[in-house]
Amino acid sequence: MKLSMVLPVYNEGEKLREFFEELVTVVRLLEFDLEAVFVNDGSRDDSLAVMRQLKNEHGDVADVVVLDFARNFGHQAAVTAGMEHCTGDVILIMDTDMQDDPSVIPRMIEKWRAGAEVVYARRTSRREPLLVRFLFNAYYRVFSSITPIEVPHSAGNFGLVDRRVADEIRALGEHNRYYPGLRAWVGFRQDGVDAPRRGRPGGRSRVGLLGLMELALDAFFGFSILPLRLAFAAAVLLALAGVVGIAVIFYIKLFTDLAIPMWSSIMTLVIFTASAQFFLIGMLGEYIARIYTEVKGRPHYIIRDRF
Repeated sequence: MKLSMVLPVYNEGEKLREFFEELVTVVRLLEFDLEAVFVNDGSRDDSLAVMRQLKNEHGDVADVVVLDFARNFGHQAAVTAGMEHCTGDVILIMDTDMQDDPSVIPRMIEKWRAGAEVVYARRTSRREPLLVRFLFNAYYRVFSSITPIEVPHSAGNFGLVDRRVADEIRALGEHNRYYPGLRAWVGFRQDGVDAPRRGRPGGRSRVGLLGLMELALDAFFGFSILPLRLAFAAAVLLALAGVVGIAVIFYIKLFTDLAIPMWSSIMTLVIFTASAQFFLIGMLGEYIARIYTEVKGRPHYIIRDRF
């Protein structure tokens, strides 16, 4: 049996060796043949050189494969590339920034041996700033409430999947990918393990707040049409409110002597209606932008070198 480890890398050269040695210390005791698939997602530091060294130094422990992207294509593209190039019977997805704790991997393997085809890590605690933790919690709650599939709360990329599940995820063709959502969408027997989220050495995330917001939008608009239905419902309510307002205006004009110009009220109504329209148009634009990206049919990534 072979365990493949998919390891996206972006500017992690400073801690990459420490990460991999900690990971190898854990997984070499699991009685698997090991494969480590590093995906260099356009790193600008010495990450690629460190990966070359790790390949030479750990060849007796694991079959180390390095995929070097032609540029930075993003974390989800790196995960996709790793899954498409690994050959194991079970595939572990793990970030290389040392926030994912390798010590929980044996428990994941136990769940897999017991019959689970998907095992994900539930983040029981976080070391990020308070605002970031609040935004994450709010995101998971909102996302769970608007999607028709059950996506585990506080479960990110860290986890493992059976070969059959990996093949099904690989076959999904969308470009705007959100791996935890795809993992939940394909189904199969799923289970989770609790895993505290460690602090990131250096303190700065590879994705950043804007990147996290983009990923959240991909998740929202990629797995739910509820925003479109809410937009339609809002449009209907605004139309009904407009009909009622016009009827009241005509009644006052025709049957009373109270038809006094009310500039402020009119402007308030105009501003409210225009703001609602712009919001709804913007929401539709998010869907149209994703349709535009999908129909171009470009590859998820380009590999400059593999070794």
